Amino acid sequence: MEWLVVVVLCALALGVQSEFPTKEFVESLKPVVEKCEANTGVDKGLVDEFSKGTMIDDAKLKCYMKCIFLEFQVLDEATGSFRYEKMLSMIPQEMKSIAYEMGRNCIHFKGEGGADLCQVSYDLHRCWQKADPNHYFLM
Repeated sequence: MEWLVVVVLCALALGVQSEFPTKEFVESLKPVVEKCEANTGVDKGLVDEFSKGTMIDDAKLKCYMKCIFLEFQVLDEATGSFRYEKMLSMIPQEMKSIAYEMGRNCIHFKGEGGADLCQVSYDLHRCWQKADPNHYFLM
């Protein structure tokens, strides 16, 4: 399941190694990506545009992000808390420092008292994108 965390983050260090993510890595992520695409009906073009830095306010995109977090069990649906420690523990060592730096200023995003977790997920991704647009990636 370690390979799944990168999709959960959708924001990790792709520039660290010129061949990251490898074709094999991307292939291994497809089941969760495809499941969340199907469950939310997200426009894959919007996912690509967001990954490139365009801040898109789209309900399906937001819920796609939430779906990925839930699939990798890094978002607690009951409390709205994002499990940074769990996420970091699942990331390959060579990506941890970038993921930490990207996320350390975004740790305050969490859903409280019935918050819209699709919006919370989107806000977290926006924060990561702004924190490190060179390494941010959304599949």
